[in-house]
Amino acid sequence: MENLVILGAQWGDEGKGKIVDLLSENYSVTVRYQGGSNAGHTVIVNDQKFILHLLPTGILHNEVIGVIAQGMVLDLEVLESEINGLIERGIDVRERLFISDRTHLVLPYHKLLDKLFEKKSSIGTTLRGIGPAYMFKFGRKGIRISDLEDAEEFRLKLKENIEFVREICEKVYCETFELNHTSIYDSTMRIYESIREMVRDVSAFLLDNSEGILFEGAQGTLLDIDMGTYPFVTSSNSSALGLSNGTGLPPKFFNNSFFLGIAKAYTTRVGEGPFPTELKGEEGDRLRDLGGEYGSTTGRPRRCGWLDLVALKYSARVNSLDGLIITKPDVLDTFEEVKVCVAYEIDGERTDTLPASLSRLERVKPVYRTFKGWKKSTKGITRKEELPAEALELISFVEEFTETKVVMLSTGPKRNEYLWLTETLQRTNAGYT
Repeated sequence: MENLVILGAQWGDEGKGKIVDLLSENYSVTVRYQGGSNAGHTVIVNDQKFILHLLPTGILHNEVIGVIAQGMVLDLEVLESEINGLIERGIDVRERLFISDRTHLVLPYHKLLDKLFEKKSSIGTTLRGIGPAYMFKFGRKGIRISDLEDAEEFRLKLKENIEFVREICEKVYCETFELNHTSIYDSTMRIYESIREMVRDVSAFLLDNSEGILFEGAQGTLLDIDMGTYPFVTSSNSSALGLSNGTGLPPKFFNNSFFLGIAKAYTTRVGEGPFPTELKGEEGDRLRDLGGEYGSTTGRPRRCGWLDLVALKYSARVNSLDGLIITKPDVLDTFEEVKVCVAYEIDGERTDTLPASLSRLERVKPVYRTFKGWKKSTKGITRKEELPAEALELISFVEEFTETKVVMLSTGPKRNEYLWLTETLQRTNAGYT
């Protein structure tokens, strides 16, 4: 079996959790390799709602091994809560979860810094300490889970970092610092002892079990630290660029993998940053209400707008996508007209590419193509023959514009609410057929 990579093709919240849950039963291993508890993957199984922030979504299948790879930053308190929450609901993952010994930890002082940084310059982060944890990692002040094996080494590193953060807090931000070294040490070591048997060399494990792996991306390509709408991005490579460094696997490992991008039939964004197709009036509110667009991690209302095909085509190129999966087409069921952005106008000039410059992107005026709405329920449809002709016309245009095949539609939040638009998944020069 060829391996599968599932990536967000917009600004996150595309419905990756449901798709990973659906497809992962065909795989033996699912891997999270970037981000942290700022991600929120929502799955509905037998009318039960699961929201996972750190655990790979595929671990909800009892035979699937879940891997937390080295590119993630790990909040042990959140991990403990998720593991215990699943056990309480009859899903014991303790024998099926492997954690990379090279994974960096998110500690309370990272969350404190996150709040201070956000207070100074608002990006719209989740305040989960993710950015500062990566900052410490690349500043060579991070603490990895392997450091906990030597308790005294961990104690010394922790003390040094706490004093470093104390100075920033008190001398730069003039804020009161109340974190306690001993309580952080004790809490961290307690949780570590409970997961110690799960920690291992994950890259070696994946190389030894190199078939039947599903790689689960978090956030979305437009939030990628390098390829996204910087600086309003996440702190990791949330595109395919994060695969190799996030897993410890060589680039050639992914040569024969399938790459699927997930995108909504419209566009949403949480937090600050440019959003060319954002609808701020009644239509935006209508999309939000119909789509239930509130963050699974923060609960914040998402900004909503029409499908941005310029950005989606950019994501398809960055990730070299073999296919697209479109979620939530049913949210558009009652619209008389459906619009998609086919170009940007910037200072009177038209372009069909996503600019790197933040100032240019903020001046974008979207150029739309309008399609007739289908005015018919697509909720829960499971057969292509049931789709309205107008919906199929829109899908065909998305394929043509992005030069990427749409292989599946998700027509509702439940596991069984989907349909394949292709009979088989086979690689061709043009993607999936």
